[in-house]
Amino acid sequence: MSLRSYLSVAAVAAGLAFATAASAAVTFVGPEGWSHSGQPSADGKTQFDQWKLGGDPPQTVTVIQDQNTSYADSLAAVKKNFADNHIRAGIDKDATCMGRPSHDVEYTVGPENHQITVNRWIVPDGNGVVTITYARGSKDDPDKDVEKALKNFCAQAG
Repeated sequence: MSLRSYLSVAAVAAGLAFATAASAAVTFVGPEGWSHSGQPSADGKTQFDQWKLGGDPPQTVTVIQDQNTSYADSLAAVKKNFADNHIRAGIDKDATCMGRPSHDVEYTVGPENHQITVNRWIVPDGNGVVTITYARGSKDDPDKDVEKALKNFCAQAG
């Protein structure tokens, strides 16, 4: 291989590495004052973060950045789960987050007087997906700090 060919291949590889890193550079900053835990997967292609706020029931925000699953596959899995388990979403709509087409679902589950409301945002991220899930008691208003964190996340350039 000539030096020119090698440099061309190296430049393309560097560009692909930069594009991959840029697509995975999204950051979700959790709600202020909530306890946080998180860890990457062994293969480094999935990152799990969760924030919790005490209460009865406690509120949680879970963020999964998954480079192994596409946006289309993630959305199809949610829709299949709803159909298989006869879940009716209160909200099931296309949205925009980080300038990208995304999807927002909200549903309530659980036994009477102990129901939780779950909001799930599904956002494409390069070849993968970011899923943000917010769970709270069905009688609780959405937390303002969670709404702010989601708004700030979606305001990032995509």
